[in-house]
Amino acid sequence: MRKLLISLLALLCATGAQAQLLWRITGGNCYKPSYMFGTIHLESSSYIDSVPGLSEVMGRVDAIYGEVVQDEMMSKNVMSKVLKQSVAPADSTIDRLLTPEQYKMVDSVVSRYMMGLIGLDRLSKLKPMAIVMQLEAMQMAKYFPDFKSLAGGGIDMAVQRRGSELGKYVGGFETVEQQLSIAYGSTLQEQARVLVEMCASDNEFAQNNHRLCDLYHTQDFKALQEHLFDPERGMSGENLERMCYSRNRKWMDRIVATLPVQSMLIVVGAAHLMGEQGLIELLRSRGYVVEAVSAP
Repeated sequence: MRKLLISLLALLCATGAQAQLLWRITGGNCYKPSYMFGTIHLESSSYIDSVPGLSEVMGRVDAIYGEVVQDEMMSKNVMSKVLKQSVAPADSTIDRLLTPEQYKMVDSVVSRYMMGLIGLDRLSKLKPMAIVMQLEAMQMAKYFPDFKSLAGGGIDMAVQRRGSELGKYVGGFETVEQQLSIAYGSTLQEQARVLVEMCASDNEFAQNNHRLCDLYHTQDFKALQEHLFDPERGMSGENLERMCYSRNRKWMDRIVATLPVQSMLIVVGAAHLMGEQGLIELLRSRGYVVEAVSAP
């Protein structure tokens, strides 16, 4: 039920004639063609050159918009906010949220990922979701050879920085505070359930993420969508609404206000492009033409 939620936190193309991670927006009141690129946030910067047409598009547009301005995430002020948000209240530390059996099981998984150097006792003051994200990052690192750490930024940051070097305006749809409220928006009890389920099914989660990465690297948009939205993996409607759809609708206000005056490259998690309330369909419903970019 929560497997997709965890994958989207990381989160969240075609090999032949089309690059289905890259989409063109035309029609309507577009100033000139704009584009959308779907990412997995932990993908390395080198993957930019694996997406046909992406480098050319970055040089062609006026502005690049991401979920958040990535360089802002690296400031000391923001890192302080992230740390503050990740710490649990004194009366709700991890040992109080888990049963002794659950604690022992989670501790064994944490110790394995930390190569025995750190146990759950060293992370006891963190909120469960902060631990989930740490474990997810370590798990994903197996499938992204160039991945270094969450602080490294990944492909989203790389696109924004290259755009900045090209003299493009770089903007974000959300503030850091909004991102943190999304990541930690569920109750501590719900976060603890996610952590326990992740650790109890560690091998299954690893296989799920491996499959996710394989599909992303083959750039098969349809198969990637089927994998992410598979009801048997079971992201609940509430989580899908909170993590994707409600955010998409808010972003649309900024997007449709920008399209008539500026060409833009929208760089967001691939899941935000998908589904009936994904950005592709939301734009089409407003009269825009959205189509996969043909590979050179």
